[in-house]
Amino acid sequence: MAKKSIAKDLHVGEIDDEELRIVLGSILPRSAQFRAQEVEYRTQNDDWALSLHYRNGKIIDATSGPAMTPAIKGRIQEAIEQEILIPSDLKISRWTMFSRKAVDGQWRHGDNLRIVPAPAQAPRPSELMAEHPFIVDLPFRGSPNFVIEQLRYMRRAQELALLLNLFLSTRISLSVNSARKHWVFVRQGSTTVSTWANEGYLIPNFTYIVNDFPVDNSPLLAEVESNTYYNSRNYVGDTLTIPTELSQLLDMVSSLSVEARDRYMRASYWYHTAATVWDYSKSLYFTSLINAIECVAGLDIDRSPQSGAGPDFKPSTLFKTFMQKFAPGQPSGAQLDKIYEARSDITHGERLLVNDGVVASWGLDQTSAKDRDISENARVLCRAALINWLWSRNSLSGGLLISVGLEASKVPPPGTKSGVIVFTPNSE
Repeated sequence: MAKKSIAKDLHVGEIDDEELRIVLGSILPRSAQFRAQEVEYRTQNDDWALSLHYRNGKIIDATSGPAMTPAIKGRIQEAIEQEILIPSDLKISRWTMFSRKAVDGQWRHGDNLRIVPAPAQAPRPSELMAEHPFIVDLPFRGSPNFVIEQLRYMRRAQELALLLNLFLSTRISLSVNSARKHWVFVRQGSTTVSTWANEGYLIPNFTYIVNDFPVDNSPLLAEVESNTYYNSRNYVGDTLTIPTELSQLLDMVSSLSVEARDRYMRASYWYHTAATVWDYSKSLYFTSLINAIECVAGLDIDRSPQSGAGPDFKPSTLFKTFMQKFAPGQPSGAQLDKIYEARSDITHGERLLVNDGVVASWGLDQTSAKDRDISENARVLCRAALINWLWSRNSLSGGLLISVGLEASKVPPPGTKSGVIVFTPNSE
């Protein structure tokens, strides 16, 4: 029996693929996959009713199966109309995020989002170096289908957390209430005990979904010019500040082509992963930074046969070409080669960074300074290059947003005194 396309009836290509899958799963609860590019949806009795066909991860067609009846098709079409297509009122998701710097003010990007301090009743850390809670108010389009509604605001929150982590001067992370557990210290009276507990965060007596931006009278967050803001040699305080171009950067992400935006979000994912794994693996932190660059390094390369001989498209060449164009301070080819070669050695199992050994080195050894330098250089250059690439997409941007690169330093001769005074318990 020839398969009949019903893609037009199901608005394939017009609606979000994930939202379509949610609707189909609610009506045809069983599914199967026998071909790489096709997924079958079946009735409760396991009768094949519908197939979705894919190309490059996107739904390109929908065909009916033997169990597709007018009644089932009608239910699907009605659900798509009522739960996806019909315009609905905007709601506000009040999502909790964490910053390594306390958030004591607000910042708003038009009607797209707002950053505000956590409410008074929110649990807060008693330490300065901690994950400080704050609220991001995110508008989203509601739906009678709770799963679709949840998808819409969760997706926005997750993407925004990745971008804020890249664009702000401190680590930004999402609140996660998951099944992951850890051994943690807990005070019981005057005694400290260990307990096995879930990670998670909850603000008591707090409404997470509202109909409009709530009133907030906190002051505006301070804004700092970008070359100062992103200069690792400048101290920008213990509380969260904002780069003056943050609104423009967020708008630029939204204006990217579909492919470029997907790649930039992957780059943001790897940059966020680098910050996440720092406490566990310096080697994985380092490789994640290079992965972030490789997500976008080949986007502007003409790979067509008409381009002539063209450049060498080896990943190492793409990385070096991209960094020489967008990294601040025009890093030398030798500096970039050291970074990429170290990443290759780690990725291919040749070595780990010095702090990741089975037994960490006690004191300095012959690789300590080298590993410290390549990690710090990668951190400074990769983040700035990602931001500068995005900034360059605007023809009116006028060059690189971040121009301050690595700090030039002259290696002192052996035996040079540091000039640092070390105080010991017996010092007078």
